[in-house]
Amino acid sequence: MRNLKLKTLLIIMAATLSASVVIIPTKASAAWIQTDSGNWNYSNENSLVSGWKSIDGQWYFFDSNENMKTGWLNNEGTWYYLSTSGEMKIGWINDGGTWYYTNSSGAMQTGWLLYNGSWYYLNPSGTMQTGLANVNGKTYYLSESGAMKTGDITVNGINYTFAATGEKISSSAVNTTATASTGTTASASSSSSTSGTSDGSSSGSSGGSSGGSGSSNSSSYSKSLYGTWNVSSIITPKLKNAVSNEKKDALVGLAVGQEFTINSSGITVNGFGDVDNSSIREGIMTSSTFYSKYGNAFKELGIYGDQAKYISSNITINYNSQNHNIPVTVLIVDDGNVYALVDNYALYKLAKQ
Repeated sequence: MRNLKLKTLLIIMAATLSASVVIIPTKASAAWIQTDSGNWNYSNENSLVSGWKSIDGQWYFFDSNENMKTGWLNNEGTWYYLSTSGEMKIGWINDGGTWYYTNSSGAMQTGWLLYNGSWYYLNPSGTMQTGLANVNGKTYYLSESGAMKTGDITVNGINYTFAATGEKISSSAVNTTATASTGTTASASSSSSTSGTSDGSSSGSSGGSSGGSGSSNSSSYSKSLYGTWNVSSIITPKLKNAVSNEKKDALVGLAVGQEFTINSSGITVNGFGDVDNSSIREGIMTSSTFYSKYGNAFKELGIYGDQAKYISSNITINYNSQNHNIPVTVLIVDDGNVYALVDNYALYKLAKQ
């Protein structure tokens, strides 16, 4: 009888314990979940997270489908960079050989940046600039590390002097003359005149060898460019598919800071002559055509979109007593930016005055 009572008691206790386990809810723990398609989600309190989420001291972003994002992210007009494992990165970022900087909140920076006592310039696309750059009408020199330089500097055989605040004070070059395609020639004993030559011509005329459909004697694209332009900065001193050439390397820096004018008569390279409309061609350049021809993708160069309008022509540069017929292509992008491709070699950004 005693054994029966003990057995009955144990059964009642077991049933009570079971009931209590069922009644007491279990709190769900946060966890990473990988979907069948390979995306990562994050579960928190029985629901998947979307938007920004701080996890173990690192910030992650999950889209409207609760998938973790990587790479560049535009959130409410601000760009952020998320590593391959999803963490938001801050500080200097090297993406495909191009440097960017994001502040302590992760936002990509543009414009001038003071970092560890040195000034750096990040263009409107966030790319850290190197070499000669025109900012708000003033020319600066940024070293290979991006740091702004002052004092006396020689670039591609040209002597520059930069003030303590970084802007160019003076420059001088030797043995360089330039001629517009009309045949007008001018000698240059200072880089301001020299650059005006090689540059203005570069940006204003455009290389017809750009690729894509084109037509001659057209002016619809040219009309959108009427006005005076300035070569503001070098996007790349040499495109990937271009074969290195010392003569071309020596001329690349001469373009920055120079002006040219486009009007109904054609293109005027200040001080060096004109290119009339009859020699100007125009068409559409697609990103894929540009990549196959020059080895650089539009996105890699900070150019927006999958295609750009172009106008093209040729100029003649006299360098070391030799004439060089230079094709120049001006790319007109839908976001309003304008670029000049010179001799299928270097790419510049243009700014309207």
